[in-house]
Amino acid sequence: MAEKTWTWAFVGTFYDSNLDRMIEACHTCDVKALELHPSNVEGLRDAELVELRQRLDGEGISVSSFHLPYAAVDDIASFYEFKRSATVAKMSHWMRIAGKLDARVVVQHPTTDRDPAVENGLDRYFEQIYHSLNELVPVAREAGVIIGLENMTPGESGGGRFFSEAEHIARLSREYSAEEVGFVYDTGHALYSAGSAAIDVLEAMGERVAAWHLADNAGDRDSHLAPGRGEVDWDGVFRFAAHIGFSHPITMETAPWGAGPDYAMESWKNSILELEALVEKALV
Repeated sequence: MAEKTWTWAFVGTFYDSNLDRMIEACHTCDVKALELHPSNVEGLRDAELVELRQRLDGEGISVSSFHLPYAAVDDIASFYEFKRSATVAKMSHWMRIAGKLDARVVVQHPTTDRDPAVENGLDRYFEQIYHSLNELVPVAREAGVIIGLENMTPGESGGGRFFSEAEHIARLSREYSAEEVGFVYDTGHALYSAGSAAIDVLEAMGERVAAWHLADNAGDRDSHLAPGRGEVDWDGVFRFAAHIGFSHPITMETAPWGAGPDYAMESWKNSILELEALVEKALV
């Protein structure tokens, strides 16, 4: 029987990014990590970031990951140099903030473009993302973070968006070996993009999986259902995590399955119990 080697993390943007409530949820569920977003720390000065880090340390909560911005303009694979270089500068700023919070991974969308990659020229996407990574890796090294490239939803016109397919991830893994670059496996994105072949996306990432986003759906949209409420192959996901001995927090990127939007603490507790049940079923 395989063993569970990881812990859990919540996302810090529920309750309108009220960290007090998310810290309460962590304590209720004995969860000891959060994924933070810019909305959690927007406008904080360096001294205030230090205070936040110290407060979380005192609460026994780590910042396991920090999600970088992903608005339409935030495209590190943009074909337009002005847009690409501006995005690199923006991501560098937030990576440094993530480092000050002692985050382990920064979650980076490889593109915000939603077109079919082959039709636009797949090599062009790789050329641009490599250009950006070459500039971002030294920042990551200085900040002490790993750049986690997240698998994407399928995009428009029937799919094929850059980084939505296992082949794109496998190619980057072969061609770009910097230890500061890894992957983030989003279960909902993978199911929506690849259907029954979603596990192929995870296998393409291999042991370079640096972080996870757990969310479920019916395979038709990125609906962010609580794990176990859709069609994700949770047996395959958790068996893979156990196989590689993943030993860091795995993030539930959904609200709990319960009354909201002011989610009751009992709902958070039930969500963790349901996750543990899915793991137990997978690892029997």
